[in-house]
Amino acid sequence: MLLDASLPAQLGLAGVVVEAPWWTNRALLTGVGRAAVRAVHEENIAAGVDVVTAATFRCAEADLLELGLAPGSGTAWMVHAAVGVAKAAAGNAVTVAGSVGPGDPAGHGWLVTELVRCGVDVVLAESMPSVSEAEAVLDHAVAAGATAWVSFQCGPNAALPSGESVVDGVVSAWERGAAMALLNCAPPERIEDALQAVRRHYEGPLGAYPDATGEGLTDLLARWRMDYDLAVVGGCCGTTTADLRAPATRS
Repeated sequence: MLLDASLPAQLGLAGVVVEAPWWTNRALLTGVGRAAVRAVHEENIAAGVDVVTAATFRCAEADLLELGLAPGSGTAWMVHAAVGVAKAAAGNAVTVAGSVGPGDPAGHGWLVTELVRCGVDVVLAESMPSVSEAEAVLDHAVAAGATAWVSFQCGPNAALPSGESVVDGVVSAWERGAAMALLNCAPPERIEDALQAVRRHYEGPLGAYPDATGEGLTDLLARWRMDYDLAVVGGCCGTTTADLRAPATRS
């Protein structure tokens, strides 16, 4: 399966401002902005992706409240808008993942609940920096009966930002009910170090999407698919649809 490219990178190419504190949430506030987000999803689908990721990475309830959105329906509206745009673009053609980004583990249950209410196909615990935070998202998703994926940030020496082993994160996620474990949010060399470490201890479904751009990305992903038996590949920070367009990345 081919995962979509970076939404912030593509919105930036389209002239949409993506910066703190709103990040991609600002685009969801207006019809013009939502149309731009949908156009990015549609561009990804035209490029052949199998999974589009709704713009919910920064939609934790606490983050939305800090932006001044009203509690309750005001914050939930932002999540439903992001997922609605993704589902409108996807139709029945591709999988829609709802992203849960890193933050306060105690708050992840709210976003998981809203994503499930929206009807996402997959709850993606994305760029998790520690084993415990990944477990927090997974426990909520599994309890809600959702299909759950988890991706881990990869630091040097196959370690998480927490200092824990990426291998421990992947194995824990699988044992806790994740349908897919992925490695992301790092340069290709760090991702590959982690892939090598993980595959020495884990034979389950695995994916990878590095911070990378350029024509060589598709060849790299095609090699990783073969060398590490990957079920999902794609690109993280900075990647655009042009970087993923080659069919070599497809399953």
